[in-house]
Amino acid sequence: MWHHSSSIPAVVLLCVTAIPAAAQVEITLHGGLHAGPSGDRYAMEQPARAAGVRRIVGEATTAGARLGFGLSDRWQLDGGVAWSRSSSWEGAVSRALPSFEAQTLFVGGTVQGWLTQPGARFGVFAGAGPALIFERGYGTTPEQRTNLGGMATFGAVMRLDHRFSVRLDAQQYLFSSTFDETYTPHLGTAPIAESDSRLRHDFVLLAGFSWRSD
Repeated sequence: MWHHSSSIPAVVLLCVTAIPAAAQVEITLHGGLHAGPSGDRYAMEQPARAAGVRRIVGEATTAGARLGFGLSDRWQLDGGVAWSRSSSWEGAVSRALPSFEAQTLFVGGTVQGWLTQPGARFGVFAGAGPALIFERGYGTTPEQRTNLGGMATFGAVMRLDHRFSVRLDAQQYLFSSTFDETYTPHLGTAPIAESDSRLRHDFVLLAGFSWRSD
């Protein structure tokens, strides 16, 4: 589905080969919410319709996974993905109107540092790094976009034992999203295509469980 992601394995491979074989590995699976989803804009781009009722189904539900490698007691190299899906349908009194669906795949890597004592039962961390954002919209006019940006993350960990822990991640993605749209300058004239670029601030909140090696 995500045709532009073919270069991702090569980037991940380069990161992995730079990590010592004895480094501690941490795997996280989590889910949550995506605030400010691109689906809001896809809905605005649909043709004007008669007044009706708009329903949101599964608004910005998100799932993800992350893989971390310990660089030292205090620093960690972290990479992963988060997939967000937002959909809706609109209905008038007499009939249902076309729906839309938006999907966003966040791929990012960060260097993270502990803000509290490493190894403590309760820990707080922060990090930053580059990110790729793949947007797909399905509605009246399907759209696909790939954006390069950055991400900042802030999170907390509660360790259940030596290997397992509960983890909360707050991820802020910053990127410039370019899109095309048309408008009619005067009544009776042909539509004109126009490109625009907007700075996006997408926020993803995830909670889940982590496992780490010895």
